[in-house]
Amino acid sequence: MTSPRDPHTCRRALREIGEIAAVAGLEGGQMSDQEALGSIAAIAEWVLETAPGARADCGDVVRRLERMTAGVDIEALGDREAQALFGEVLAVLEGA
Repeated sequence: MTSPRDPHTCRRALREIGEIAAVAGLEGGQMSDQEALGSIAAIAEWVLETAPGARADCGDVVRRLERMTAGVDIEALGDREAQALFGEVLAVLEGA
């Protein structure tokens, strides 16, 4: 069971988000920017629901990702919009 302060939940989620971003960034990859954004948004939302008290070093990144994707109809994004948002997500992950 996960506690609201479980630091491992957040770190595991960030690793998973990083892996998704890496796969989506591969040239000729199997995952589109929209698919990656949808997965990243779902993971960020899940972490905030499951471990809202995550440590600042991890929780701040997840909260920023969630704010960036909350309320965005990712499937309705055009290619350029998805690429732009995905680029912003990558910038947050690279700064983490």
